[in-house]
Amino acid sequence: MDRDRFTLETIIYLIVGLVFLGIFVTYYSAAFPTASIRLDVTRNEAQEIAADFLKARGFDLLLYEDVVVFGADNTGAVFLQQTQGMEQANQLIGEGLPIWRWSCRWFQSGEKEEYVVYVNPSGDVVRFTHAIEDDRAGATISQEEAEVLAAEFLSSVETIDLSRYERVEASTKKQTNRTDHYFEWKLKDFEIPWKEGDPEAGMGTIRISTNIKGDEVGHVQRWFKTPEAFARDYQKTRSQGMLLGIVSTVLMFLTGIAALVVFIIKYKQNAVRWRFALIFALLIGALFVLQSINGFPVTKAHYQTTMDYGVFVGIIVTVAVLVAVIYGLLILFTGASGEALAQEIYPNSLGTLERLIRGRLFSRAFFFSSIRGYALGFFFLGYITLFYMIGRRYLGVFLPAEGPYSNVLGMYLPWLVPLSVSLLAAVSEEFISRLFSISFLKRYLKCTPAALVIPAAIWAFGHSTYPVFPVYVRGIELTIAGVIFGLFFLRFNIMTCIVAHYVIDAIFICPPLLKSGNTYYVISGVIVCLLAAVPLVFGIPGLWRGETSESVSP
Repeated sequence: MDRDRFTLETIIYLIVGLVFLGIFVTYYSAAFPTASIRLDVTRNEAQEIAADFLKARGFDLLLYEDVVVFGADNTGAVFLQQTQGMEQANQLIGEGLPIWRWSCRWFQSGEKEEYVVYVNPSGDVVRFTHAIEDDRAGATISQEEAEVLAAEFLSSVETIDLSRYERVEASTKKQTNRTDHYFEWKLKDFEIPWKEGDPEAGMGTIRISTNIKGDEVGHVQRWFKTPEAFARDYQKTRSQGMLLGIVSTVLMFLTGIAALVVFIIKYKQNAVRWRFALIFALLIGALFVLQSINGFPVTKAHYQTTMDYGVFVGIIVTVAVLVAVIYGLLILFTGASGEALAQEIYPNSLGTLERLIRGRLFSRAFFFSSIRGYALGFFFLGYITLFYMIGRRYLGVFLPAEGPYSNVLGMYLPWLVPLSVSLLAAVSEEFISRLFSISFLKRYLKCTPAALVIPAAIWAFGHSTYPVFPVYVRGIELTIAGVIFGLFFLRFNIMTCIVAHYVIDAIFICPPLLKSGNTYYVISGVIVCLLAAVPLVFGIPGLWRGETSESVSP
C-alpha cells in the first residue's frame, strides 16, 4: 500500500495532532512550572548587574574567572505546586517569590575566596556571598553591633524594610582571627502550611539571612524556606528516582551489549552496511561535542577551586571527547545491528532513512514521514500536558521547577539547542529504543507486545532521574508514549519517530524563551520554532515528486 499520500488515516493523524498541540499551547501554564519564568534580563545583563553590585562594594574582579547559569530552587517550587496548585504556584513565583535566578560566580583557581551573586528574572539581586577562609583576620564586634550592620546593609543596599520581618535566629561563631555572626528574619503574615490542619508539619515562609564576617557583610540572601520534614521527603523521593534511573541504565547497557553481539554476528555474515550506521555515529559524536561546548557554562558552574582550573578544563574536554566516542560507538552498534534486523523483520521501516543517507532528501517519503512525525509529536505534547494536569489533580503528581530544558537559558546560544540536544536525543534514543530494541526482541522473543513494551519501559524509567514525583510517574508517562512511538515505527518507519522526537524536544524549549519579555530571548525562541519546522521545510519540495514508498527498494 502506498502511504506517501494524504490518506484519510494521515489526515486524521494531523487533525488529532493539531488538537493536542492546541491543548499544549492553551494549558501550558497550568501544567508546567517553566511557565512561571519571566525573564526581563538576559544572561549577559544579569552578569553586568551582579558585577556592578560587587564593584560598588569595592571588590576587584579583574583576575577572576566568571560563569553565569540559570537555575531554580526546586524544593521550593515543588512545595508550592503541592500546596497551591500549579497555576497559583506559577502566579506567586511570577510575582516575585524567590525561586528562579541567574547565578553569577567569580572565582580563582586554588583560592577559597570567591563571589556569588543571584539575580532574579526581574534584575534584582537576591543573594550575595563573599566566601573567605575561616582563618582570615577580621574584626571582633558584638552581636548587637553586627545586627545593626546587617540591618543597615539590608535597608540601604537591598532596600528591604525589616519592619515587615521578625527575627527568628541569631548566632555567633568565634573564628581563629575574627568573630562571625548569623541572623535570619521571617516575613510576617506569610505562611503556607504543608499539610492543612497539621501545624506540626511545618510552614513555608520567606526568609532573609545575613552572615557578618568580622565587621563585613559576607552573605545576604532572600529565599523561600520549606519545612524540614518536607525537604527530607523530597530528597528521599529523589534518591528513589535515582535508583530507578540506575536500574534503567544497567538495562540500557545490556541493550548495548546485545547490540554488540548482534553486530558481530551480522558482520561475520557480511550483513553489516557500514554507511548507514557510520553516518549517524559520526553525527551523534559531533552533536555531543557541540552540545558540550554550548553547555560549558553549566559544567563550569560546578567547578571546585581546590582543583587547578586548567586541569578541570582538560578533564572536561577529555570526558566530552571520550563520551562522544562511546556514544558514537553505541549508535554504530545499535544502528548497524538494528538496520540489519529491521531489514529482515520490518524492511519498510527503513525506506525514508535509506533515501536520506543516499542524499535523496527531497522525496515524498520524507515529506509524509515528517508530516506523521509532526502529528505524533504534537499529540505527545498535548498528551503530557493532560497527563500532568490530571495526575496533579487526582494522583498527587508534581514537577520540579527545572525541567530538562530550563538550563538552556544558561548556555552560550540557547537557540542552538534544537540542533544539538533535540537531534542528539531524537536519533540516539530512537535508534536504541525503537530501531534496534523492537527489532531485536521481535526477532528473538517472537512476541510483538513484548517487543513494544519492554524497550519502552527501559527508555521511560531511564528518565526517572528527573525529579518528578511520585518517582514512578515519569516511567508510566513515557512507557505509554514509548509504546505509541513503537506502533508508529511498526506501521510507518523510524524516520517518523525521529522527526516526532526532534519536534517534541525543540518545541519544549520555545515557551520560556517566547514568554521571557526580553527581545534577545524572544528572538531566540522564534529561531527555535523555525528550527522545529526544519523537517517540514525540507520535506515540502518532495511533495511534488512522483516517487513513492514503493518506488525505491531499501
